[in-house]
Amino acid sequence: MAVMPSNQRFHPLTVLFALGGELRNFLLPAVFATMTASRGNSVERFLLVFLVPGAIAAVARYLSSTYRYDPTELVVRTGIIFRNERHIPYARIQSVDAVQNVLHRWFGVVDVKVQTGTGGEAEATLSVLPFSALDEMRQRVFEGRPSESGAAVLTPSADGSAAEVIWPAPEARTLLHLPSRELALAGLLDNRGWVVIGAASGLLFESGVIDRFDGWDSTAWSLYATVLVGLFVIAPVLSMLWATVRLHGFSLTRRGGDLLVEYGALTRVTATIPLRRVQAIKILRGPGHLWTGRASVRVETAGGSPTGRSATEREWIAPIITMADLPALVASVLPEADLSALEWHPVDPRGFRRRRNRALIWAAVMGGATAPWLGGPWAAGVGLLLALWWVLSARLYVRSLGWARTDRVMAFRSGWIRRAVTVVPLDKIQVVDLEESPFDRRWSMACLRVDTAGAGAHRIDIPYLSRPIAEGMRVALAREAAGTTFRW
Repeated sequence: MAVMPSNQRFHPLTVLFALGGELRNFLLPAVFATMTASRGNSVERFLLVFLVPGAIAAVARYLSSTYRYDPTELVVRTGIIFRNERHIPYARIQSVDAVQNVLHRWFGVVDVKVQTGTGGEAEATLSVLPFSALDEMRQRVFEGRPSESGAAVLTPSADGSAAEVIWPAPEARTLLHLPSRELALAGLLDNRGWVVIGAASGLLFESGVIDRFDGWDSTAWSLYATVLVGLFVIAPVLSMLWATVRLHGFSLTRRGGDLLVEYGALTRVTATIPLRRVQAIKILRGPGHLWTGRASVRVETAGGSPTGRSATEREWIAPIITMADLPALVASVLPEADLSALEWHPVDPRGFRRRRNRALIWAAVMGGATAPWLGGPWAAGVGLLLALWWVLSARLYVRSLGWARTDRVMAFRSGWIRRAVTVVPLDKIQVVDLEESPFDRRWSMACLRVDTAGAGAHRIDIPYLSRPIAEGMRVALAREAAGTTFRW
């Protein structure tokens, strides 16, 4: 008689962490109540009104939430009045991700997110579990998956009547490990400290501090300049420190058919990216990356959500990497993508004439629009400067566009200030589309669009292709996509 699998509860600390979330939500109201409370209205009464229902709900969620391992699926049950029972087949689970903040590590627990290929939010979030339960879940979910080499070990069963097939655990291979120096450089190139500069400048103006300097004498200007210089120095430093803490110990490991990403000093994140679901690899380089010889690399996965924060962070496989190490990393993720074998082809040079004409028209419009406020000569100067800048940008933009194709991948590059390269395996292509605007038809051009199951920025949309070339590529890629059998 088969033994029914038993339901398992979450860790009892689930209640404590839920209460912590409630406290964060009511922190500002509690501060406000403390500042405005009179002798007859105690803050304790205010806290009881809002926190007691939250505590009761947290206990009820803990008592009603269970999970169990069936032979072919993970079953998660939640809810009291409205019961929710999710059956998640092991074959559909793409990753079992873990998040640990400081308190999680202190108590030896972890938040677990079960991801499938549906996109959007996680299929199931189990908060919180003992850390040992994470290893058990990964073992049960991914057990029986063939190793990369495909070699199996046969062992006799207990009664000696049959042989049991056991797949050996795949060997882990580190593809990238970032030291603190590289993490600090990544923070400097990202430089989110500009947000601090903007917020501080707005605060100075809104608070009226600037208005207090009557006449703007030399003292006022000196103080204002000192504040700005301080912000420009402090903001990059803060950005470097934040990146060093957030991405501390960043490592990318390949284990069988999966990529394992781990990072974080305060909040430790462990995420899995199945290689079979990688739809495209993207190489991004800003001005700082070009100057330092670095790049950032991300992948697009099937069902990936372009708006979900967790999915976005999970898909960055290299926040920063040297150009010397880039080809090896790309080859490890997509063996069919050999960057040195890509032969880049430019788009139709007449694309510059189209963008130039549009830039001149808009420059004339902007010059005419500013004439009533600036006067004729100044408006003409504004229009001339805009025309020069936009024409130069049009030249550099069209020159940056290019496409390449081998017998296994399709690639597209664009951008002259912020450069981006997208590489898509031909066997991941799902839709090939040819788009023609009225202006395209007038110039005998077309835009070629290549879609995969992954969604995200910098898709393969190649503009300014001559009509015969675009049609020839469309036919060839559509034939390739039609003969592909997709495996998720």
